Formats: sequence, C-alpha cells, structure tokens
Amino acid sequence: MKCVRLFSLTLASTLVVATGCEKEPEAVKAAGSPAEPVAVEAAVPADPNEVVASVNDKKYLRKDMDKVVNALLKSQNVPADQIAQAKEYFEQRAAHSFIMKTLLLDEAKKQSITVTDDDRKAQLAKMEEALKPQDMTPEQYFKKAPLGEEAAKAEFEEGLIIDKLIQKSVLADIKIADEDVKKTIADIEKSNAEIVEKNKGLEADKAAKKAKIEDIKKQLEGGADFAELAKAHSDCPSGQKGGDLGEFTRGRMVKPFEDAAFAQEVGKVGAIVETQFGYHLIKVTAKTPATAAQGDTPASPESVTASHILVKVDQAQQPQPVPTAEQVTEQLKQGKSREAVQKYIEGLKAAAKIETIFEGLQL
Repeated sequence: MKCVRLFSLTLASTLVVATGCEKEPEAVKAAGSPAEPVAVEAAVPADPNEVVASVNDKKYLRKDMDKVVNALLKSQNVPADQIAQAKEYFEQRAAHSFIMKTLLLDEAKKQSITVTDDDRKAQLAKMEEALKPQDMTPEQYFKKAPLGEEAAKAEFEEGLIIDKLIQKSVLADIKIADEDVKKTIADIEKSNAEIVEKNKGLEADKAAKKAKIEDIKKQLEGGADFAELAKAHSDCPSGQKGGDLGEFTRGRMVKPFEDAAFAQEVGKVGAIVETQFGYHLIKVTAKTPATAAQGDTPASPESVTASHILVKVDQAQQPQPVPTAEQVTEQLKQGKSREAVQKYIEGLKAAAKIETIFEGLQL
C-alpha cells in the first residue's frame, strides 16, 4: 500500500498523510506500464467551483483538486482503461490531505509557529541523505515533483510548520521511563539466551535426521515402494500424495533441489540432497524437453515431474543484536509518538467543522 504523499518527509507529516489511508487500487499498482488507448465515455463536466471539502471557513474547490489529481495521474502513467478508478482514489487522497493539512496549519497559526533558516537547513540535510540512494539532490527532487517545483517547495514549508507544531504540542511531552528501557533490553537478552540454548541441540538433531534419511534410502535400494515411504516418513505435505510434486520448470524450487531434479535420470532415486528445509530424496518420473515457438504455439521451457521424501531439519536461529539504551529509548519514543500524534489529530478534528463530498472518506 502506498499513500499519496503531498508534503514533507518527517514522522509527523507522514502520519498526517497516512492517517486513514485505504488499500491502493489495482489501477495505481499497475501504473507505470503503458497500455493501449481505449475509448472512454465522456463524462458530464463538473463545476470547477464545487466545494469538495471544507474545514471551518477554508474551502477546497474541485478545480484545485483536479489540478493535483491530473498531475498525479500523469506522473503515474495510469493505463487509460483504469483512469476512472485511479482518479477516484487520488481525489479522495487529495481531499484527505487538504483536510489534515488545514487542521494542522490553522492550529500552527493560532500558536504562532514559525520556521527558521536553521529549520530549513536541517530538514534539507535529512532530505539530501534520504535521496542519496536515488542519486538525487533536494533541488532535483523539487523540480521533478508531479505538481511542479513551486508547489513542492510550498509543501516542504508546510511540512516544516506541521513538524514544529507536533514537536511543540505532542512530542516534547513524551518521556520514556528507564524501567521500560531496561525491561526491553532484558527481554531481548532473555530471548537470545533461549536461542543459544536451543541451537546447542540442533547438531545432534541434524545428525539423527541424516541417519533417518540414509535409512530410508537403504530401504529404497532394497526395493521398498517410494510412495509408501513418503506417506510414512516425509515431513512435506506432498507425502500424503506419495511425495508427488507434479510437473515444474526451473526457478520453481530451491537451487540444490532444482539442480538435482533436472540432472537425475528418469525412474531412479538420486543421492541425498540437502537444502534449507532439510534432507531430500528425489525420484524423477518424467522429463519434458524445451520446445521452440512454432506458429501460434509459444515456446515452452524444459520441465520435470518428480516426487520427493523430505526429512525436515530445524535451522539454527541467529540471536538478535542487543541495542543500546539510546536506541531502545528512540524506538519506544517512536511508538509512543505515533499514538500521541494520532490522538492529537483526533482532538483537532473533533473541534473543527469538517465537510466533504466523498462519502465514507476515512479521516
């Protein structure tokens, strides 16, 4: 799920945009892949001055919403036959963003929240670091924004104001008790000790499992029925079907299993194969060679039909790195911050008169 992100990159603003996000429609998920143009029935033009959302005396007009939605549709390259669905989604997200931003910016104005050059420099430094993996600078980010550079920079400023408001009104009061930090670290250390203790017995267990699969192989070499042994001993659900895995092509199984299956002779049980799941005995029952495309018949890859017997082996777990007290404090603070910000926003909504044309819009 993605949310239409219309301002800032920080915790407070991200929470505002994420509040009430709905499941992203398939039309938006599919965006980016060009599609063949299709005929779309012309809709009756809507009144550009229609109020689509309002917060107290602030109104959001359809023409302003359409500007945002059209820019997002263009940037997402939505297929023509899915535009209607994507447009509805973006309209609701735009209205939601307007309502949340208006609530918070109005409250920031009441509290005389202002942004300084130092605030801008600090946030731009964070943006620069976040954008490095994309080989992009903040200036390039603003210039490439769907709504244009000017709008992107305005949203950046709004995000800074909202963050300062949240910091002052919510986050500054959040405290983490030393006892909570110590308990979190103690729980991690206890879990790690349990993992170490469990891992001690795994080598002996693995040796016993290896002996079991070797015994099964000896039984097969002595003429035992593969399907019957699979039903009796395999730890894979396929054991109930005599170990039958059906037909599969390359890329469907883990690499060691795949390599063995495609290399084995038909009708014979191969050597014991070890994978991340445990020990396997594989019996290939059929092979189908790859075929080239001919006329309307597409090409088909090489495939095998096989059965297997699995003796599962538990893998050793890795203990979790024990965080510092500072790291735990920050982690716990993040969790409390999300709850506190949501509660703060709920209070602002309850005190405001909010209206929208979108029925069922989650605020």
